[in-house]
Amino acid sequence: MRRGIITSSAKFKRDGKFGVNISSISQSDLNYYLLYWDKIIVPNNNFMKIGIPQEKELISYGKLEIRRYNVPLSGLVDIFEIEVKTQSKLANEILAEKSEFDWTFLQISNEIHIADKLKKEFNSIKVDLLDCLPVPNDDIKIDEVLSFKEKRKDELNQLHSTIDSLYLDILNSPDKDLKTRKSLIELNQSIQNLNSVSKEKFKFLTKYNLTTELNLNGKDLSMAIASGAVFDFYTSGITIPIGAIVAGVTSLIKVKANRTTSVE
Repeated sequence: MRRGIITSSAKFKRDGKFGVNISSISQSDLNYYLLYWDKIIVPNNNFMKIGIPQEKELISYGKLEIRRYNVPLSGLVDIFEIEVKTQSKLANEILAEKSEFDWTFLQISNEIHIADKLKKEFNSIKVDLLDCLPVPNDDIKIDEVLSFKEKRKDELNQLHSTIDSLYLDILNSPDKDLKTRKSLIELNQSIQNLNSVSKEKFKFLTKYNLTTELNLNGKDLSMAIASGAVFDFYTSGITIPIGAIVAGVTSLIKVKANRTTSVE
């Protein structure tokens, strides 16, 4: 299975009613995308263009696609709203297309923003892998990351597989003793293996999070009749430390029932 992300060319944060703080995607952000996904798609618009590090190279490698949208401009222009609408529209288009990719809608922020007319709400189980995923720092460029990804594809594929197995366990077999489950033990080992080979190659790493919303109303749950029981079980939430403490940082898995907003 190939994996792709639908994201933005920058990090946007609402500041007041109409203000917005914009920061560029860092090289380590880009390394995170490239290491754990196979393709990046971002929107562009006729009002503002924000470049991505090594953009031309990424496009030539087939790792990055940019889709342009024309937005009507009149009066006071809300940059934040434009970005949210174009990313939401892009996500709905991509998810409606037949594709070899398993797509993830990603925003590097504490809160997901989606255009009102293009969003839906559903019950979900929110799974946070906090400070779990090793990523090369800003001084490592994309060619080195892609070479490492090819060389260590077995470790990366194993990590993805164990994450998927954990998701299935969370949905189909809710258990307060989740930390003793085979899927979690194997995930812990996969993270340690990847962390070890990453340190060997890059020396200095940044730890990134991965947040996934498992839809209780859709294909994520094999038996929809159990969705209410699963939601109720995780209402209070579960937090499980995994791996060793590195530089004072503990990797955690958090599982909690959630009311989620996502694209249609």
